[in-house]
Amino acid sequence: MVLNIIIIRAVYSGSCLENNNQNIDHYLDLRGFVCPINFVKCCLSLENISSSESLKVDLDIGEPEITVVEGLKDKGYKVKRIQKHSHWITLLISSE
Repeated sequence: MVLNIIIIRAVYSGSCLENNNQNIDHYLDLRGFVCPINFVKCCLSLENISSSESLKVDLDIGEPEITVVEGLKDKGYKVKRIQKHSHWITLLISSE
């Protein structure tokens, strides 16, 4: 028997996360996930939030960054890079 387990390190939903005086309504930590899983998880999360809410996402630099940013922009979302670290970035995604 084969058991497949996928672990999301952090999923937060609430209005108390803040970034530079901007409320973050939802959070996903997708570092370590490969494409297209990170893009799909972002899309599923965005489907479940209102248009006035935002999603903060941490993900790896490189192909995951390119896939998520370009894919979400193609779907009409606003994507802003708010932090860049040595191996990962933080995005703020909203529909407004």
